[in-house]
Amino acid sequence: MIWIEVELKQKERLLLKCFKLKIPIFDTKESNQSLFLKVSLEDYQKIKKFWFVKVKKSDVTGFLKWKQTLFQNRVFIICICLGLFLLFLLSNVMVKVEVIHTKKEIRDLLLVSLKEKGIAKNTWKKSYQEIEQIKKEILDQYPEKLEWIEILVNGMNYVVRVEERKLEDEKEEKTSCHVVAVKDAIVKDMIYSKGEAVVKVNDSVKKGDILIQGIIKKDEEEKGVVCATGDVYGEVWYQVKASVPLHYEEKVETGKKRWNIRFTNSYYDNFLFKSRLTHYEEEKKPFLNLFGNQFSFVIQHETKVLEKSYTEEEAIDYAVSVALEKISSTLEEKEEIILKKVLKKELNNSTMNVEIFVTVKEKISEVQEFVKEEKIEE
Repeated sequence: MIWIEVELKQKERLLLKCFKLKIPIFDTKESNQSLFLKVSLEDYQKIKKFWFVKVKKSDVTGFLKWKQTLFQNRVFIICICLGLFLLFLLSNVMVKVEVIHTKKEIRDLLLVSLKEKGIAKNTWKKSYQEIEQIKKEILDQYPEKLEWIEILVNGMNYVVRVEERKLEDEKEEKTSCHVVAVKDAIVKDMIYSKGEAVVKVNDSVKKGDILIQGIIKKDEEEKGVVCATGDVYGEVWYQVKASVPLHYEEKVETGKKRWNIRFTNSYYDNFLFKSRLTHYEEEKKPFLNLFGNQFSFVIQHETKVLEKSYTEEEAIDYAVSVALEKISSTLEEKEEIILKKVLKKELNNSTMNVEIFVTVKEKISEVQEFVKEEKIEE
C-alpha cells in the first residue's frame, strides 16, 4: 500500500475518476489544503497519469515500508550484524589453556592429552557434555596418575585443575585384634570369618565389650592369635524429639512462566528487562560468558504462598515421619528400624511437640588391635 497527497480542490474530480476506473481507495484523510488517499502501488501508477492531478508526495506501507527502512539504515544494520557476529566469535573461541599443578610433568601430560581431544589455544569452545566426556576419558586413560580433574571455562580461557593420585603404601596386616562393641545394645546378628565369638544372639552388651576375640582357645588352652574380623548387629534405642507447627505456609507454582535475561559480573547482577512477576522461582541457563560478563537465559516460574493447617493427629504423624526419615538417612545396608512408639505429645503455642522412642537394628562393632601379653617364667 501507499499513501499519496493531492490538492484538496481536486477531491471530487479525483474520486469520480477513481470510481469510473474501479480503483479501490482503502482509506482517506483530509487537512486544510490536502487530501490523503491510501491505494495500492499498482493503482498509484495509474493515478499519477491523470492530467489534472499533481501528486505532492507518497509514503509506502507494509512490506515496502520495511524494505525502504532497511535500505535507508543498511550501514547501521550491517555494523550491528558484524558486532553480534564478532561477539559470538569471541565468546566461543578459546585463546588460552591453563593447567594448575605444582609438577611440570603433570602439566605437560594434561596439555598433550587435552590437545588431542580438542581443548587447545584458538579452538572452538566445547559444550558442557563434551567437557564432561573428555574429563572421563582422561581419567580412564591415566588411572594410576590422576585422581581428579576439573575443566572450567573462564571467559575465553580454559582453567584446568588436577589432583595427582597418590598410591597408598600397603598397610601392614594386623595380626592380633578383637571385634568390640561401640555402643550399648542387644546382639541380634553376627557375621564373622576369623576369631571366636564370646557373645550370642540376644545377649546384652556394653560399649567396649569384646564380641569376637582374636585369641583362639580349645579346652581353655590358648591355641593361637588372629585378627578377628566380622560384623555384629544389635538392637539400639533412641529417643527423638520433633516439633511441628499446626499452621504453616507452603510455596506452590501457579503455572505461569516468564522469560528474561540476567546479566552478571563481579559488580552487577540483575535482569536486562523488568520482571513482571512478584514471587517466582528461577531456572537459569548460561549462554554467553565474555570477559567475566555472563549472560543467562532465565525462566521465571510464578509462585504463591498457601496457608495450610494440620490437625493434631496429622501433626503427630508428620513429626513421627520426620524423625524416622532423619534416622533412616544414617542407616547403611542391613540396618533397619524395628520399632517406633510415641512416648509424649504436647501442644504448646500452636506447635505440636512429640517425643518418640525408636528401636534400630544397626552395626555395633569395630575391629581393635591388641597387644598379646607374654608369660614371663621365673
